Amino acid sequence: MHTDSFIQALVSDQAFFEIHREQVLGVEMEVFKNRPKSLVDLLELSQNHGDQPYLIYKDSVITFSEHLILVKKAAHLLQHSFGVKPGDRVAIYAANCPEWIIFFWATVSIGGIACGLNGWWKGSEAMKAIDNAQPNIVVADQKRFDRLEDTKTYPTLIFEDLDLGQCTEMIDSFIRLDEDECACLLYTSGTTGTPKGVMTSHRSMIANSTLQMLQGAAVSQDASNKGIDWAKHKPNSLLTSPLFHVSGLSAGTVTSLFAGSTTLVYDGRFSAQKVLDLMSKFNITSWGGAVPTALKRVLDSAEESNTKLSSVLVVGGGGAPMPPTLIERTKEIFPNSKHSFGYGYGLTESGAITIVNWGESLKSNPSSPGQAMPTIEVELRDEDGNVVLDDQKEGEIFVRSPSVMLGYFNNPEASSEALAEGRWLKTGDWGYKEGPLYFISSRRTDLILRGAENVYPQEIEIIIDLHPMVEESAVIGLPHEDLGQEVTAIVKLEKLELDEKELSIWVQAKLADFKVPSKWIFTDKPLPRNASGKLMKHVLIDSSKNTMVEENE
Repeated sequence: MHTDSFIQALVSDQAFFEIHREQVLGVEMEVFKNRPKSLVDLLELSQNHGDQPYLIYKDSVITFSEHLILVKKAAHLLQHSFGVKPGDRVAIYAANCPEWIIFFWATVSIGGIACGLNGWWKGSEAMKAIDNAQPNIVVADQKRFDRLEDTKTYPTLIFEDLDLGQCTEMIDSFIRLDEDECACLLYTSGTTGTPKGVMTSHRSMIANSTLQMLQGAAVSQDASNKGIDWAKHKPNSLLTSPLFHVSGLSAGTVTSLFAGSTTLVYDGRFSAQKVLDLMSKFNITSWGGAVPTALKRVLDSAEESNTKLSSVLVVGGGGAPMPPTLIERTKEIFPNSKHSFGYGYGLTESGAITIVNWGESLKSNPSSPGQAMPTIEVELRDEDGNVVLDDQKEGEIFVRSPSVMLGYFNNPEASSEALAEGRWLKTGDWGYKEGPLYFISSRRTDLILRGAENVYPQEIEIIIDLHPMVEESAVIGLPHEDLGQEVTAIVKLEKLELDEKELSIWVQAKLADFKVPSKWIFTDKPLPRNASGKLMKHVLIDSSKNTMVEENE
């Protein structure tokens, strides 16, 4: 039985994942019929898992029952000490930790909106998002609190100063909102460096998590039919993706709570050997954070130590194209994942699970992110807005589903630009189709995908151009074996007397480390522009040794 057949069986009439059509924000679309109607529904159902472990972090284990109590305590604190009401925002600025997850659930349990801020941002970057969200409170770990330049405007709670276990008061009841109300804001960098808050509804988060569970059910059935005994493995996942990313938040909090599975929350700077050690120690069965950069490092480390992990049944990733060689290496290191390894395509705005490829389809078409998942509608449209029907003909990718965002918070102009009539999301990505499979031909204009992080060049160019010795600059992405793309800056100087160290320090003082160019090319010649004055970056990308630039050794 093919994996697609399992999917069709699981979504059929009377099945757990049954699908039917209904109105979503005025548009009829496919939805899961038996879905929970609010994240609060999931939270209440979690008590059924009792003393089973929900979160593992360092040396601590938090059961589902303990987590529910901590959520109620945190919710009481938000309500009574900081006045959080339905619709109010709570900004979370921290590295992955149990408190991040607890305060997320505490916020939505009282009708609030949890705002996930990029934990790698500098203080000035975080403050742009905070000023946009206008939260009642900012909850942060000490390291990130110390980055904030102005904390007087907003009340702040530091995780290290809080011991929820010692709190005695809890809320009596949860506040359940309509499923199309906003549950969280996930901030993404805009093309100008101004963060945009993606408004994600209760419906969206549940729909995305349901898709993850559907995919897991299908691949487990497929693998079981091929001789892998999943029943003997206790389901638990390793969370390495940041919680401020849609994939990390969905898999690491919502889906695991929904499914009653255990999440091991990775702490500290990413280490391939540490990932392998944790997988072995805790018999990890699922790792969904296998973006190409992280996956390659883990595989390299495993091959050096001659490690193979049979406990790992599911490996999944995305964020950037997955090279076929990486797919084959994954199956060698994680032999029981060979029938369930997959990767796909999605955006914060569309939900992490949009287009997915795994199983026999992935084996036959490793360059494709796959086909649209159930409840996901995908269209390709040409530059005139006409739907592209012919195979292998390019068009911009449009997506419509219950997982699509409500819009951008306090940014109606950007919302109307991103959402077309009928609640179609304009991704800005271009691709083509062959049968049911989609292929991504070009990413959003100028966007650099560095290790699954979105880097917008204009934001970096603005900072570089502020340097008194810089006349103009262009930031592009060049191929990189490990990261996918390398952030490269081409800089025109008044005099070739500035070195890359000085400029790196200049940029690093103002932007997150992943945005700092790792490669610098200096020139005293003008950068190429078209007749209208627009910078022709394709010239720079197509010819890294363009005659107009000189690489600084």
